[in-house]
Amino acid sequence: MIKDFGLPWIAHVVLLIVLPVIWGAIIRITRGKLLLGILYFFTGGYFLIGWIIDIVQLILKKNFALKY
Repeated sequence: MIKDFGLPWIAHVVLLIVLPVIWGAIIRITRGKLLLGILYFFTGGYFLIGWIIDIVQLILKKNFALKY
């Protein structure tokens, strides 16, 4: 994720906390996962469970490579 947009790691953390559903959907859509991006957006980040997983992955790995 960090290399996808050219933003520093901390910028992704802030965007994921401030705009969780929108930023998570944008990440998935730009990676070619259109259906998952739309689903993520309309379910509120998979009912906030996916959002929590995204935050934990981003903070622990600092890579945030979506493998699903």
